[in-house]
Amino acid sequence: MQRFRVRSQSANVVWMKTAEEHWKKWFQDVWKQREEAVYPELFGPFADDIESLSAKWFESMGFNDIDPRWLTHGVLTSPPNEYHDNWVYITTGLSNPWGIDPADKQPDQYSGLGFEFFMQTAEPAPWAIETLASLMAMQILVAQELIAGGLLEPFDRVPLGRTIDKSDRSLIRNLLILPPEHIPTQARLDSGVFDLLLCVGITDAELQFARAQDGSGLQKVLLHHDCIPVTEPHRHSVV
Repeated sequence: MQRFRVRSQSANVVWMKTAEEHWKKWFQDVWKQREEAVYPELFGPFADDIESLSAKWFESMGFNDIDPRWLTHGVLTSPPNEYHDNWVYITTGLSNPWGIDPADKQPDQYSGLGFEFFMQTAEPAPWAIETLASLMAMQILVAQELIAGGLLEPFDRVPLGRTIDKSDRSLIRNLLILPPEHIPTQARLDSGVFDLLLCVGITDAELQFARAQDGSGLQKVLLHHDCIPVTEPHRHSVV
């Protein structure tokens, strides 16, 4: 007696379509969970608009052949509210579980690249959105092994190659990547966990200090001078 029957071609098509639809729904639910549950629980309400990652960030790094998935990433804005009295800008998309089947998810493993970046500013800051967008594009290209480097971790330093707000008055030309102290350092999605990485602007002198004393040493100095978590583009160097 024949135990198994070979699926017909049409049955295979239906099965594949159903599996794809199941994956898309799960993926979208994870995305929604991050933006509508996790982030608001940490930072309160967000503005409706999202600054989507545009092709120009990849083109500026010499890449014109752009994967459409890269452009689904973006930066969200949380204006001052009962959770914080400053402006919060946070990336969304780096923790998306591309290529993972829901059946293979491991709750304690990292989702996607395993992190999202955020910055805090005293005033509305388009330059913070641009800084995070550039950082996202760079990390996507690193993850795709299209440019050299590693994925950023706490206490890494990132030279910007310019002042953070593109003004002549600013001394802030670099970023220090930190684990936040005022909110949890990690968040959980149905697809796994991801780290929250605070980006703080630092001067060239502070960058040299961090290279000599390590990033945690600079973190202590910045905390002492109340330069964390808010990036102030026109502050003086503290070292």
